[in-house]
Amino acid sequence: MNAVLYETGPWSLEDLYVSSESPDMQSALVDLESRVKVFEEIRPSLNDEIGKDEFLEIIQQLEGITSLAYRIHGFASLQFSADTQDEAALAFMAKIDQVMAEMQNRVLFFSLWWKDMENEQAERLMEDTGDYQYWLEEMRHFKPHTLSEPEEKIVNIKDVTGSRALNKLYDSITNRYVYKVVVEGEEKQLTRGQLMVHVRSSDPDLRAAAYRELYRVFGEDGPVLGQVYQTLVRDWYNEQVKLRNYKTPISARNLANDVPDTVVDMLVEVCRNNASVFQRFFQLKAKLLGIEVLRRYDIYAPLAEAEKNYTFDSGVEMVLDSFQGFDPRVADLAKRVFDEGHLDSQVRKGKRDGAFCATVTPDLTPWVLLNYQGRSEDVATMAHELGHAVHAMLAEHHSVFTQHSSLPL
Repeated sequence: MNAVLYETGPWSLEDLYVSSESPDMQSALVDLESRVKVFEEIRPSLNDEIGKDEFLEIIQQLEGITSLAYRIHGFASLQFSADTQDEAALAFMAKIDQVMAEMQNRVLFFSLWWKDMENEQAERLMEDTGDYQYWLEEMRHFKPHTLSEPEEKIVNIKDVTGSRALNKLYDSITNRYVYKVVVEGEEKQLTRGQLMVHVRSSDPDLRAAAYRELYRVFGEDGPVLGQVYQTLVRDWYNEQVKLRNYKTPISARNLANDVPDTVVDMLVEVCRNNASVFQRFFQLKAKLLGIEVLRRYDIYAPLAEAEKNYTFDSGVEMVLDSFQGFDPRVADLAKRVFDEGHLDSQVRKGKRDGAFCATVTPDLTPWVLLNYQGRSEDVATMAHELGHAVHAMLAEHHSVFTQHSSLPL
């Protein structure tokens, strides 16, 4: 498709900020404080008789604050993902979490006022608001689960040193793990991503050894990780079910995704009713592998012994060529991620495991994290994450409030 040579490497965050200590970051934090301070002054003007033009100006003010906040938080989060063992990155992430919680509390009055407005007045103000209308409608759906202003502020502050802190603690702990496995007679020290390559090995003993090493390392911290998990589950249940009165813990997530409970329940029910299809598949796979019962270690076993490896450049070319065949625009959008240095593909210690696509604001090309090791599944993962990026770029004409897709998509 092109003559460009693509090589693995870290991403660049310079389209956000140069560094956490740079003048542009310090200026952004000062600007954010200034914008929030100005926004706080509009509180007395919020009433049922507010004019549509004034209402739209207030929304645009909030949009500017939100976009700037997303850029700052996006930098902190991406910097931490690139190296979860970097103490400076972790400290900056914690600082920004605190700043964002305080900012959210200071502009909270607007959403509370909007949710509490009578339907007739809300309908009047939503007319001709364009892209903002969906966001305004959705916000009002959360009214039955919204607490008082003091309670909402407490929850926001509590989360900084509660659930968010525990999630980052989990990342810091588990991304420093080192795994030891004997491969072709040689003991190797591996990251989790490197270890998981072997769960798809054609060697059944190596597959089993890789899984057992994964369980061994995680098991050594089992009591700590189990406590983190249990605490997060209880925190979610206490807030969403006991305080906010959602019907079930998943109902809170469904409403945020704008998906009815009945749809998700039906999905689960259909999968449950068709479990025999999955069982038949695994029985057939066991037969093709020449074993009686499929072990946990054999779920991802290849049916052939092919160990083909793809260079990063050839993997990128395959993905872009397939996108080009579907629609040239899709390929052009995906290529933006590479051209702007928004992809981190290296495997290295401390880096967050797995893969993701992070959309920051509509005017910025998303960032994609991979841990590329040349297997066919790595090429597929690249295509998958770039698909999310393309999705976001196709929605870049939307506002910061509506660009992000619903999670199930």
